[in-house]
Amino acid sequence: MSESTVEPAARRMGGKPPVSAVIVTFNPNVANVVAILDALEMQVERVAIVDNGSATLVSDALTRLAQARGCVFVGLGANLGIAAAQNRGADEVVALMPASSQSARFILFLDHDSLPTPDMVAHLLATDARMRDQGERVGAVGPLTLDKRTRTAGRFMQAGTWWIRRRACRPPCLEMKVDFLISSGTLIRVDVLRDVGGMNEGLFIDHVDTEWCVRAVNRGYALFGACHATLLHSLGDEVIRVWLLRWREVFVHSPLRDYYMCRNTLAIMRTIPMTFAWRLFLLTRLASSIVFFGFVASPRLTRWRMMWAGLVDGCSGKSGPR
Repeated sequence: MSESTVEPAARRMGGKPPVSAVIVTFNPNVANVVAILDALEMQVERVAIVDNGSATLVSDALTRLAQARGCVFVGLGANLGIAAAQNRGADEVVALMPASSQSARFILFLDHDSLPTPDMVAHLLATDARMRDQGERVGAVGPLTLDKRTRTAGRFMQAGTWWIRRRACRPPCLEMKVDFLISSGTLIRVDVLRDVGGMNEGLFIDHVDTEWCVRAVNRGYALFGACHATLLHSLGDEVIRVWLLRWREVFVHSPLRDYYMCRNTLAIMRTIPMTFAWRLFLLTRLASSIVFFGFVASPRLTRWRMMWAGLVDGCSGKSGPR
């Protein structure tokens, strides 16, 4: 099946595929949101902007932008976390879908610092259709990420028996079965989201996508990375290049994100059934992150304190915002 398989659906929607986008914002550069809306104009039938408690001036600007572009605007009034914002946005767009065809429509999740290429949604839909025609029980499809700052292409994650491998897309590969997709750029059909359930709001931010992906796979769904779908994205506040057997790019977040990373790693390992490969991978990444950020990334003392607090809260089962 070719990429053109999405065209009949697009024509039925007056040239737009049966996809609703949910963009989550938190004090964004409004110009970035404008760029996302421009990129999505012919790719989706509806857009919801869910603002997670941005400053008043930013929130007001987003409200005016949504009105001018015919978007749904949901102002949460406070930072309730990425999971809560995604769930609220999904509820809003599903409520506007025709009841007779809700299950066969799609939701595209995006962060405010992501920019889809003009054909990203078409490639995602084509991958979804192609895999379903091959008998796969598709849970979600996601794009190849390209870092805005370094132009480094991301790699997809696949679980082996003992470890989680990262695999690059290489021609002539159109898609690959994966075990993890970052939330931004992920396309999920409504019936799948209903069956698997929404995002875990107790996690607030980090590992929200990890937890949902593991949960979907546990329910028998398959995840796919679409090699020709591209999303410009920024992970972390800055990028550090380090030599660890080869040159690697390490994404550095704020100390508060270090807290959530530590807490939520332990939380999902305690509460979600997962393979040995996932457990070993998460524990190894947790240990290496604590060492690296605790000794290399400033402010080191603050990071040590936040990571320790995250470990304590992860062990005790605390959830929600800190």
